[in-house]
Amino acid sequence: MGLDTVEIILRTEETFAIDLPDSDCAQVRTVGDLYRLVLEKLSLPYQPATETEAIPTAHNRSRLRTVTPFDFTTPDVWLTLKALIIDQLQVKDSEVHEQATFIHDLGCD
Repeated sequence: MGLDTVEIILRTEETFAIDLPDSDCAQVRTVGDLYRLVLEKLSLPYQPATETEAIPTAHNRSRLRTVTPFDFTTPDVWLTLKALIIDQLQVKDSEVHEQATFIHDLGCD
C-alpha cells in the first residue's frame, strides 16, 4: 500500500469516525471496494454510486469538523468519499467511480 492510499485510508477513518483494520484495507483495490467497506463499518445498506449521486438530499460531509457515524446516509458516504479521493489525489470528478482502481486508474503510489 503506497503513501497516497494510506493517506486516503487515514482521512476516511477520520472523516467517518471509523476504524479500518489493515486486514480489511488490504482487500481494497477499487473505489467501490472502499465505498462498500465504509458502508459495512457504518452498518448502512449498499446502493450503487450512480444512484446515490442523483439523490438531491445527499451531502458531502468531508469538510465538517465533528461528525459521528450516525450522521451519514448511504448517499452521503459516496459523495463524501468521492470528495476525499478527489482532494487527496487531485483527480477529476469523472475519474472517481466505483470501478476505478486506485493504482491503475487514479495513479496512487
